Amino acid sequence: MNKLFVVSITGVVCSMLLTLGMIDSATAGGKKKGGCRSTAKTLYKACYYDVGDDYQTVRANCTNLADRDERNECYQDARSELRPAHSECRDQYSARRDACEILAEDVYDPDPLLDPANQFINPDDVPGLYYPNPYVSIQAGHTFVLSSEDEIVVVTVTDDIREIQGVSCRVVVDVVVEEEEDGGTYEYEPIEVTDDWFAQDTIGNVYYCGEIARNYEDGVLRDLDGSFEAGLDYAKSGELIRIAPAPGDVHRQEFALGEAEDIIQYEALSTAPSQAEGGDNESFPCAPDLCLKTFEFAPLEPSATEFKYYLPDTGFVLAVGLEDGELTGEREELVCIGDSLDILSDPTCGIGDPVELLDELCDLAPDAFCDNDADED
Repeated sequence: MNKLFVVSITGVVCSMLLTLGMIDSATAGGKKKGGCRSTAKTLYKACYYDVGDDYQTVRANCTNLADRDERNECYQDARSELRPAHSECRDQYSARRDACEILAEDVYDPDPLLDPANQFINPDDVPGLYYPNPYVSIQAGHTFVLSSEDEIVVVTVTDDIREIQGVSCRVVVDVVVEEEEDGGTYEYEPIEVTDDWFAQDTIGNVYYCGEIARNYEDGVLRDLDGSFEAGLDYAKSGELIRIAPAPGDVHRQEFALGEAEDIIQYEALSTAPSQAEGGDNESFPCAPDLCLKTFEFAPLEPSATEFKYYLPDTGFVLAVGLEDGELTGEREELVCIGDSLDILSDPTCGIGDPVELLDELCDLAPDAFCDNDADED
């Protein structure tokens, strides 16, 4: 899933939520957390060993520098990275321990996709036979655009279905690009291209089956960090968002240790952004008190957290960034929404050159953004 707001919580997630009144200190300790705490401790060791492995590998590469000064500088740079890397391991450990308190979790089992209590549907039967989730749509064609500073996020629900552990999961593609303008000419440089897989049960809860995340740097594909598929390498699905959450509810959205560990906490069912948060999304307002508000964070990345607002029957409309519990002023807003890619040409989307953007999207994710009928003609 896209992480556009980077902040620092460094092990204070639980205390922050207690302060906000989003969990009760007595309730948080009401269940066994031995397995969860043991997992956090083991992952801390894994992180520590991984740092050591990276350090020794860099030293080995330094050894192969012929110039003595360059070699010594390389050794020194490698040593300078050890302390911040170990600090990050400790921050992750602290955040995972906080998550154990918030979740009141022993072990994360079974995988929701394999839980017989969950009855899953064919995504094509939404909205015909089953009521859609009001916060996340899996209806083919549903397309929307988000905006954050110079970044544009285009999300489209394809008509493709991927079978994961026997469950039909809808393929949803989202692309993050940076828009650059020079003399009236627009260019779009990719930052991230993701295939998300969502499933829905008969009640209307939406589950996260996994994703393939293609991360770009300077327009070049660099890695697939964050990718996972439920059922592979011990990864498990999670609830992306519930159809009828209750304030204080908290659950995992995904479970792939070391890759994907997002958690969602429901703060309020009927609210609107405060002025301190920058106010409403004027294009899709929550006022008066219409939106679901969540707090979302990832112990794997203890510096990533945000408040999100979801407008019923519209979906995600606003995210605001936090740092150490303080608002940063960073925002991501829904700017337009439609039932096909045609929405990209709508002036409300604010896209400088929709044709150029669509060409770039077609290159990045042809199955989702190319007009196959036009190609055949």
